[in-house]
Amino acid sequence: METAELYYPQIAAQVGSYTFEQGIEVEIYSARESYFDWAKIRFTGEYRPKISLSRKDPAAISMGYGRALDKVFSGYVSREYDGGTYVNEVDLKDEALLLEETVVDGTFLNTTPQEMISFFLSQAGVSKKKLSASSYPVRKMLPIRKQNVVQAIHTVNAAWGLKLPFFFSGGTFYWGEKPEQSKVYTFEYGVNIISLGRRGGVWELETVSVPFVRHSHKINVIHPQISGEQEVLKVISTTNDSGFIRTYIYF
Repeated sequence: METAELYYPQIAAQVGSYTFEQGIEVEIYSARESYFDWAKIRFTGEYRPKISLSRKDPAAISMGYGRALDKVFSGYVSREYDGGTYVNEVDLKDEALLLEETVVDGTFLNTTPQEMISFFLSQAGVSKKKLSASSYPVRKMLPIRKQNVVQAIHTVNAAWGLKLPFFFSGGTFYWGEKPEQSKVYTFEYGVNIISLGRRGGVWELETVSVPFVRHSHKINVIHPQISGEQEVLKVISTTNDSGFIRTYIYF
């Protein structure tokens, strides 16, 4: 069994041409039920750097321990930011932003869902993808009229009677597939579980920063209330008022 000492978490944020390792708070939201992840970078106290960011400037947030940082968010600035304004936070959205602003308009003949979605992604400039390997019947004709790629994928799902989720993880687009997982991490009562309880019909596990756990991953829970392997539905990572990073895992 491998173990990791989770002390002194670190954080680094790259936005546009800027890098921040202090003076910031972050909030990162990722859920299986949502096709996009979002994040916020807040500048703390009187620290409001004189920076200017444009919509679609690249952004990434990494967390970890020692010098081993894991990227927990990648995407773009979703709203223009001017450091001279009163607002002290930068809004980010993952690569789904590219899908939302790419419009598809055409009639597709003798095609499969995978062929259509691959075309949509290429139009949006997305090359990394993993699509369902299941076989679906060829459809003779399916018109898509001035829909963005997100809407078009919903149209494809409906046309074939599917309810396959789609999302980005680690910069790769998934449709009907899940990210590969090399390790199953264990969360244990009295060791690395800060709190565990029911919230809104699901379990909420509070722990320290665990940037290596993503939604749709499996985790192992050892606790008097519930034990065994669980599938992660949602992950929220945030810095609290004391500056510590906390991760909330829902299953």
